[in-house]
Order: sequence, then structure tokens, then C-alpha cells
Amino acid sequence: MASAAKYAHEDAGEAEKPLKVCAEAGRKCVRNIQQYPILSVEWIALVDSLKQLTRLVQLEGRMPANTKVSEACGRNMDSDGTLWDQEAHENAIRILVEEAKVNLCLRMMAEYKNWQYDPVAKQQTISEAITQFEYNELQLEQKCRMFEESLGVLLKQAFQHVETLQLMDIPMLMEHLCLVFTKSSQARTADPTAAPCPYGSKTQEALVTFYFSSLMKHAEELNNGELLAKAHEQNLIHLAAYHVLTSTSECQAETILAAAEGFSALADNEDFRTTWQHHFIGPDGQVDANKKDMFLRLEQGVVDEVLKQSPDKKRDIRPLLDFFNLIKRTYH
Repeated sequence: MASAAKYAHEDAGEAEKPLKVCAEAGRKCVRNIQQYPILSVEWIALVDSLKQLTRLVQLEGRMPANTKVSEACGRNMDSDGTLWDQEAHENAIRILVEEAKVNLCLRMMAEYKNWQYDPVAKQQTISEAITQFEYNELQLEQKCRMFEESLGVLLKQAFQHVETLQLMDIPMLMEHLCLVFTKSSQARTADPTAAPCPYGSKTQEALVTFYFSSLMKHAEELNNGELLAKAHEQNLIHLAAYHVLTSTSECQAETILAAAEGFSALADNEDFRTTWQHHFIGPDGQVDANKKDMFLRLEQGVVDEVLKQSPDKKRDIRPLLDFFNLIKRTYH
């Protein structure tokens, strides 16, 4: 019996080794995260740490769930658990939160996108980097893309947890969403023939839909009234709706589902249900028909696509279906 127990203990220890190695590597990468001037020596070195951290997140995502967690005394059995007591392995994201780096990551991303959207500043920085380092323009563009994709995926994973959002600068997050939604819309207006997401599924133009969805899902556990007031002030809901309708394709099932879940959570938000009409009023104080019509297009452009691919999701997005009917009844 003693021998069997010994081997069982050794097996458990062996099973936990990869997790410990991941945690140690993750903590090292997270502590390397600092804000540096874009395309500086330190910034280029940081890109490698972000890429490694993203790989750790993906590796943990493939690990089998820890079913023993659900047996822990005092755990809330009605939820999937918190970032600290869930069955899924997300040590890298947990460390990112514990080291108070998520706000910094968002600030870095916001700075990067503002720089990227300014072609003059971007070209000047690239030209200076070419003269200082042994990189050509293509290599620097690859570093930029790796930075945006790695950091973007980390933020996407982190925002899925309400514990992360409760520690976030929510106004900064909303301003970032509005920036990307607006710039993406302007780019499509300037070139209607351009691909909806020309740089892939991990750019901010693709991932902001997931950020918006997470924010809406957890709004009632944040400063809900202030959040909705800020959303109204920035026209966030309609910017998001337009972005989803014009930048997602039928093959992006995951993105469309995230959008449907986010808008459904908004429709089910108790504070929003009592003030929703404010979000459809134009500058003249009257109902803005464009806002109303565009939002209703989500029914065909998003919800119908979700139900076509996953009919079982109808129950999850029922609040949004009910909200479409409420809008139609209210405005005939």
C-alpha cells in the first residue's frame, strides 16, 4: 500500500511538472513586459517575450482540465470558477493579472494602434529603425505584426474573466474599442473593395469584437451605470454593430458567435433595459432611423448566421431576439 501511494504521488508530481515549468516561464515573460518606444531595441526584444507568453497560453489551453478543482471545499458550484479556482489551466493569464500588467498591456496596444493609424509617424519610426539596426522594412513589419497578434491574444484571453475587468481601466478599454471600430470603418469607406480583415484573425480589427463581447457579458459586475453612460456618450454600441456587420465573413463563426453573445448580454442587462431608447436617439432628440435599422440588421447578419451553424445557441441569445421584437414594436 505504501509503495503504491509512493508511486501515485510520484505520478502526480510528474504530471504537474509541465505546469510548473509553464508557470515559471510565464512569470519571467510577464515581468519583462514594460512600455518602451515602438521599434526601439527594448521594444523589439519585448516582442519575443510576448510571443513566448502567447505560446504558453496556447499550450495551457491544450492541457486536460483539472477536475479535482471542482471538489474543493467552498467552491461555487454554480459557476465555472474564478481565474484562481477554475478547471482550465490559465497560469500565464493569472500571472499577468497578479503582476498588475493587464492595464499596461492595453496601454501599450492603444499606443501601438494610434501609431499604426498615423502613416507619417509610422514611416518615420521605421526609417529611423532601419538606419539604426540590422533590420529591413519587411522584418520590422513582421515584428509589428507579431507584437499586435501576441499582445492581442493575451488581452482576449484575459478579458474573458470578470476578475481581470474589475481591475481594468474600463474607460481606456472603451476608448480603444471606439478607436479601432472608427478607424476600421473609415478604412472600409475609403476602399469598399478591401478585404474585411486583410491582416488576419489576430489583429485588433478582428479581436475587438471579442473584447466588446467580454465587456458586455460582465458589465453588470462592473460599474454598470457609468459603463452604459460612457457607451452612450461614445456611441459604442452602434460602432460595434456596424463593425460586426461590415467586417465579419460567414467563415468567422467564432467571431459572429462572440458578437451575438455580447449583444445578447447587453439586451439582458437590467440597467440597459430601462434606458435602451436613449441609445437610439439622434442629435436632434428624435429617434435615429439609421441606428435603429442598422441594429436590427444584426438579426439577419449575425443571429441568423449563428443559429444556422449552432441551432442549440438559440436559448443563449434569446434576450437579443426578444430585444429585436421590442425595438420593432416600439418603433412600429
